[in-house]
Amino acid sequence: MTSVLNEIQSIYASLSDKEKNIANYILANPEVTSRSHIQELADATGVSVSTITRFAKKVDCQNFVEMKVKLAGGGSEVKEGDGIEQKLLASYRDMLADVQSLTDLKPFEHVLTLLKKAKRIFIYGLGSSGLAAQELNYRLSRMGFVSEAVTDPHLMIIRSTLLEDGDLILAFSRSGQTKDLLQSVRKGKEQGAKLIAITAFGETPLTELSDVVLWTVHPLRSNFILTGLDMSTLYLIDRISLHFLANKEHENTYLKTIDAIKER
Repeated sequence: MTSVLNEIQSIYASLSDKEKNIANYILANPEVTSRSHIQELADATGVSVSTITRFAKKVDCQNFVEMKVKLAGGGSEVKEGDGIEQKLLASYRDMLADVQSLTDLKPFEHVLTLLKKAKRIFIYGLGSSGLAAQELNYRLSRMGFVSEAVTDPHLMIIRSTLLEDGDLILAFSRSGQTKDLLQSVRKGKEQGAKLIAITAFGETPLTELSDVVLWTVHPLRSNFILTGLDMSTLYLIDRISLHFLANKEHENTYLKTIDAIKER
């Protein structure tokens, strides 16, 4: 992902409605935008030329021309007439490239440290984010971590009320603004738990509460995969899992669970 797309994603929640119109269009069409005249982008997004100029400066560009240059080569272009397979492969390629550019080493290492030190790990997620919570819990529990996936809002607030120092919440939320989840993580923080957020939106209540954030790809970057467990989230789950499986003790514990399942 180009620095412009990263910047848009990090400030998205704080943008005005008109600025979000521009952001949505660019996130979904970076290659088209890189070839557009400023008036064409204004017409496509329903805003004025001056609004686009201000937006360019807001995403750390001196002007619209610099923003276009930074966007050039920012994604796989889908040609008219391409079939479902070509569109899907292009979307996957872009998503993997995007999430790799969003994952800095320092926060990722911080996440690994918090997971290793936690007495108990509670993985929160509602809706499609609940699928991610269950998948990560399945992986961690098989490596010997004391973890639980919590995907019911009532159980979530109950768990948070009973947390204590040394516990860890890992919250999956694309928007970072889901009311029930925010209520639960606030309560957990009050009880002394640490908080990891895995989200696609910056400058949200969730990121403000978090001790560390890992980024997934903004939904508009995956034009053809809008529901369920998106690939950028699965990439982060795989990356966390593989780092822990590199430890012989965790690997042996994981292999024991495989043997136990085979013996059923």
